[in-house]
Amino acid sequence: MAVYTRLDKKGICSLLSRYHLGELVTFQGIAGGVENTNYFLDIATPLHTQRYVLTIFEYLPESSLPFFIDYTDELNSAGLPVPAAIRDKQEKAVQRIKGKPAVIVPCLPGEHLKKLNGNHCQQVGELLGKIHQAGLQSRLKQSNIRGIDWLDTQQKRLSNLLPKEEVHYMQGQWQGIKNELPSTSELPKGLIHGDLFHDNALFTGDKLTGVIDFYQSCHDYLLYDLAVTVNDWCINSDLELDHLKTSALLKAYGSIRPFTPTEQDAWPLMLRLAAFRFWISRIITFVHPEQAMDSAHQQMLERCFLDPEKFKAMLELRNIRDTSLPCFLSD
Repeated sequence: MAVYTRLDKKGICSLLSRYHLGELVTFQGIAGGVENTNYFLDIATPLHTQRYVLTIFEYLPESSLPFFIDYTDELNSAGLPVPAAIRDKQEKAVQRIKGKPAVIVPCLPGEHLKKLNGNHCQQVGELLGKIHQAGLQSRLKQSNIRGIDWLDTQQKRLSNLLPKEEVHYMQGQWQGIKNELPSTSELPKGLIHGDLFHDNALFTGDKLTGVIDFYQSCHDYLLYDLAVTVNDWCINSDLELDHLKTSALLKAYGSIRPFTPTEQDAWPLMLRLAAFRFWISRIITFVHPEQAMDSAHQQMLERCFLDPEKFKAMLELRNIRDTSLPCFLSD
């Protein structure tokens, strides 16, 4: 994540004095991302040095954090490779630093992959199925702050900020999606990750060793979460769905949580909804340059300027290609 809140060694050591973790050896800001500030913290104990991640929340209100902390606690307790927040000496998970909420979590082993294959997709499909199954047992609740109501509001707001041709296309796509949404009332819902792009997964070699960044998690359609994941993990360079990768991910997921007939019917719609949602959120990022918090953020936006077009192109492809679920499950 981009570093918006600058910390020095003194400030970090002051924060660590609230914990039973050890002594700070080194710290390093983590570049990239758009919403939070993250630092690697290497902390020494008498036996070894452990790496942690300090996350400072630039946008999320502190009142929303207990859900994310409790959710990752539950997933971690279920034996899933998810980082649970560290408690301080007073058993508090949420801290404040420079007036902003923050948490510290263990740094899971592994690294992000740049080139994905069917084996990687199979593993993430299986793990997402387990995450959803665990969430179905949870009593936690959190509405999707970027769900249908948010999308409806944002596409109306953006109609005053975009070229007419773009507005016409956006409104047409959204109306088409909305017209089909009543048919999804029977889709299974539960707790979802909401943002399981491949840069939120860690691999050691070819083995999936962790899933991170649950700060878009909420209660929503399980199939929507799967569509978000497939639209990132299973695409070719032309944004088409790769049949091998998609089949591997969907079959692995279905082996953990079988699809209902209603989900099979709704799959093409969920792929379009997922593409539309991220197209809208990326547009918002780029039509509001005042949201850039520093020059590093602005430079990052400029490097990724075509990012919204990726999701628009993906949406167009999901409209014209056969993306029915059986075609990926029948092999």
